Amino acid sequence: ACSMFRLKGPEEIIGQPIVNILNPTDYLSAITVGQSVKECKHYLAEYDKYVAETIIYDKEYRMLYSFMRDITAHEQQAAERAEMRSKTVEITNAVIEKQMRVVQEIASLLGETTAETKIALTQLKNTLEK
Repeated sequence: ACSMFRLKGPEEIIGQPIVNILNPTDYLSAITVGQSVKECKHYLAEYDKYVAETIIYDKEYRMLYSFMRDITAHEQQAAERAEMRSKTVEITNAVIEKQMRVVQEIASLLGETTAETKIALTQLKNTLEK
């Protein structure tokens, strides 16, 4: 925790209110509802970290336990994968558009040359029939 929250030692935080380092909403919810909060993800902007947190409320002793796991690397990799997928979709769309344009141009050229060939052959046929 000291490393995660950039503390010099545990004495800096022991006995201090949770609001000094974290948003207390989930803790208050666990106490008021009386239920544990399982595996919620948070972005701690002040520390530039993503954490997965489980909050356990012990009704008998009226204690809260928080277990946090630093998932910053995992979240960054997921963001990079999402960005890569997005770029891949963009590139794929661009290739499809270009291929469609090329096919349309080829079809147009084939149509023109076919029409020209038909005219030329019809004229040749008419000349031969006379």
